[in-house]
Amino acid sequence: MTKPSYQGEVIWIIGASSGIGAALAKELALRGATLALSARRRDSLEAIRDCLGAGHKIFALDVTDAEPVARTAQAIRAAFGRIDRIVFLAAAYTPMKLGELDLAVTRQIIDVNLLGAFHVVHAVLPVLKDQTRGQLALCGSVAGYTGLPGGQPYGATKAGIINLAESLRAELPQSIDVKLISPGFVKSELTAKNDFKMPMIISAEKAATYIADGMLGNAFEVHFPRRFTLWLKLLRLLPHSLVFKITKTLNN
Repeated sequence: MTKPSYQGEVIWIIGASSGIGAALAKELALRGATLALSARRRDSLEAIRDCLGAGHKIFALDVTDAEPVARTAQAIRAAFGRIDRIVFLAAAYTPMKLGELDLAVTRQIIDVNLLGAFHVVHAVLPVLKDQTRGQLALCGSVAGYTGLPGGQPYGATKAGIINLAESLRAELPQSIDVKLISPGFVKSELTAKNDFKMPMIISAEKAATYIADGMLGNAFEVHFPRRFTLWLKLLRLLPHSLVFKITKTLNN
């Protein structure tokens, strides 16, 4: 079966050095996209670019610093003439319980996951509005659906991403497509930190396929795997008293 094509499109992937981002870069390149690849680790980006073929460019970037993010957005537009889609996948994760917070690590996670997203939004909205079209996809997580034990501060940042994406969808014209990406458990450097069983965990390559297909669809949210995410969506609809009874059983 032929996969939906991105032939001729320019796509900026932020957080492309490993995990879902690296897998998505390979998937979109196979579907004909020309890629701008960003992350902090230049050597990893170079390795990925070298296996993708000609035409792709790397732009090493720390999303926690607003000015370089804005300069990079303009540099990519200058290099390619336009940016058709921006995919924000940069993320930091360390599982912690609220009574045992490492505040320095907490700040780092918030700076990357949430402040970084705002930096990207601030940088690319002028580009998208000037083009009068394009797509901005922000990666949240099912961890942002509801508060879970041991999920902070990561879960709070992903709840923020969900709210940010919803606000963008409400504010921007229909010609600018906003997408929310909500993965379940995906094998990566981040989830390798977990010491619990992760239900229905999938590979980064499978996640990339879900995202690449979903970005071309009409739905606002791209969530997967649905056998897992639909149960969590149902949990959000329950009364808080019942939700807390369920989540407390997960508190080891």
